[in-house]
Amino acid sequence: MRRRFFRTHCVDYEVHAYRHSDNLQYDLQDGISCDLFLLDIEMPGMDGMALAKEINAVLPTAGIIFITSHLEYAVAAYEYSVFRYIPKNRIDGKLTAALKDFYRLYELERNDCYLINVKNHVEKLPYKDIFYVLKDGKYAVFHLRNGQTASIRRTLSQVYAQVNQEYFCFADRGCIINLANVMGMNGENIIMPDGQHITISRSGVAGFKSVLLRFWEKQI
Repeated sequence: MRRRFFRTHCVDYEVHAYRHSDNLQYDLQDGISCDLFLLDIEMPGMDGMALAKEINAVLPTAGIIFITSHLEYAVAAYEYSVFRYIPKNRIDGKLTAALKDFYRLYELERNDCYLINVKNHVEKLPYKDIFYVLKDGKYAVFHLRNGQTASIRRTLSQVYAQVNQEYFCFADRGCIINLANVMGMNGENIIMPDGQHITISRSGVAGFKSVLLRFWEKQI
């Protein structure tokens, strides 16, 4: 079924099958890079939830689809970038749709970017690499993957009007967050990849949580 989907939708692919979670762990440690992982909750060796945590630590932009009977874990595993849960008894009807949705978003995230002028040339900031944007005087400062930053002389409102608003939202008056990179929340702190935390006002927590949950629900 997987190979038929990739051929039909003209997706370049390479499939690796593992009978034991330890084998995938070894490959992760050796530097394997994959766009998408299909996991079960119950597997020989490390269970799927622990394996998802390890995958997310090594490959934070990779997607994960759980094919499982344990849907009660859905909320707990959001922080591991789980893209979708498919009940085992509905795999025939759900897996193809999940793959189609994942690669539609994958292409969108890979191709969409924000353009800024830097020293007389135009630089592309891929959406998937933007964690958040902060106001700094008359500048908007983009905080990117790997700790990099980029600045542009625009207001946050101007930036927000130019980005794909399916992914970005105001978390506070001085902060725009890329929802696709949010790992979770702890009180007034928004948890981002690489252990970064963005603190927002107490009055803005409820509103941001509501937006974040709606975004996550669309991914299920």
